[in-house]
Amino acid sequence: MVENEYIREVKKKDKIKYTNWSDHLNNTRDRTNYAIRRMDLLIISICGAGIYIVFETFRAIAGEDLEILDSSFLKISGIVFLIAITSNFISQLTGYYANNEEEKYTLLEICKIEGKKIDECQQKTHDESSKKFTKATNILNAISMGLMFIGLFLLAYFNYSLF
Repeated sequence: MVENEYIREVKKKDKIKYTNWSDHLNNTRDRTNYAIRRMDLLIISICGAGIYIVFETFRAIAGEDLEILDSSFLKISGIVFLIAITSNFISQLTGYYANNEEEKYTLLEICKIEGKKIDECQQKTHDESSKKFTKATNILNAISMGLMFIGLFLLAYFNYSLF
């Protein structure tokens, strides 16, 4: 059935509720796309640039036969950038799963408003899964952002320790 046919079936008092949940579903889909494109892109770009700087610095050190007393901060910053990118990629997966579960929950809520019988237990499971994945995504995003700043700090510290 087309969405307009569903709306006709819904009682007048539930039309506002139906519209709100439909809008929520669309917003959830939009947030999924937004989350994939913005902040994560910045973190990956900055960490990727940091890794590039680390490799280029090692190449410059090796090419010019420079003797660096302690390159551990440079090595650690590269490792931190790699871990930040990895945690960011994992957060992409958990973000996808969170929004996918939220979408399933919302579709069941819309069916309920339409007067259809739904499995309440299944809806609760989708809601709980969405919350778990959202929490994991938030934690992983915080970790990747924190690691990005730590990597930048270590890289800057190495650079300034040369002088």
